[in-house]
Amino acid sequence: MRHTFTSWFRRLPLLGWRDIASAPFGCVIELAMIDGERQPRGVPCIRHTEGWLDAATMQPVTVSATHWRYWRPDVLPICCC
Repeated sequence: MRHTFTSWFRRLPLLGWRDIASAPFGCVIELAMIDGERQPRGVPCIRHTEGWLDAATMQPVTVSATHWRYWRPDVLPICCC
């Protein structure tokens, strides 16, 4: 139980929005334009050396994002075993 709580508590800061300059390369993240009101892009993106890619299609996308956070899918993966 303690391990589960500690593991969850460590992930808490990862749920928040961060400045776009700190976005990692090669990770699936969600982008947003925050100017008084949050406007998430709503699709997973990957930062590439030459810009942004749509994580589902791997096609380049043009965005003017100011913030990012780790992608949180609507349906979490589960194990049947």
